[in-house]
Amino acid sequence: MNIDKKGFRYRFSNVLAWGGFGCFLWGCHGYSSDGITDWIAMGAFVWAFFGVINYLMVGSLRLLPWRDIE
Repeated sequence: MNIDKKGFRYRFSNVLAWGGFGCFLWGCHGYSSDGITDWIAMGAFVWAFFGVINYLMVGSLRLLPWRDIE
């Protein structure tokens, strides 16, 4: 997909990709060892949700934010 790299959708896609990845890492960090699986599950859900929004907006999941939109 050819997308303008100076446009709003491209920049918003970057914010969503990095935000979702950050939520996943925050969930993996966890603040207590007994509820860590709940935090990881919530982080993974938010990461996947942001990926779906990216897919609907620009046609790419972008689960790895450092990868460019193809």
